[in-house]
Amino acid sequence: MSKKNNKGTKRKAHEFDLQREKAEAEKRAVKLAKKQNAGVKKVKKNKGVRIRKGVVIKGIKVVDAESKAKVKSVIAKAAKAKAKAKMDIDEAAAPIVKRTKKVKKSSAKSIKNDLMDTQ
Repeated sequence: MSKKNNKGTKRKAHEFDLQREKAEAEKRAVKLAKKQNAGVKKVKKNKGVRIRKGVVIKGIKVVDAESKAKVKSVIAKAAKAKAKAKMDIDEAAAPIVKRTKKVKKSSAKSIKNDLMDTQ
C-alpha cells in the first residue's frame, strides 16, 4: 500500500479533524453565551474639543494652562445649560393625553346589583 492510501493515517487525520471541529464549536458557543449575557455596554467617550494656544473662545484668549482651564469651564457650563434647556423642551413637548370616551359614574343601583350577585 502506498502512503496516500494508508488507513491508519487517514483514521488519525479524521479523528484530529473531529477534535478540532468540537473545540471550535465549544469556542463559538462560549463566545455566543458571553455575547448574550453581556450586561451594560461601555460607551466610547469622546476626547472633547481640542483647544489650541492662541485661540480666542468666548472672549478668552488661550495663552497658557490657566486660560485653557478657564475656557474649558466656560464651555462645560454652556453645555450643561444647553442640556438642561433641551430637557425642558422635551418635557414641554410631551403630548397631553386627552380622554375621548366619557367615563360613566356608576350609580348606587348598579353597585347594589353587583353586591347582590357576589353574595
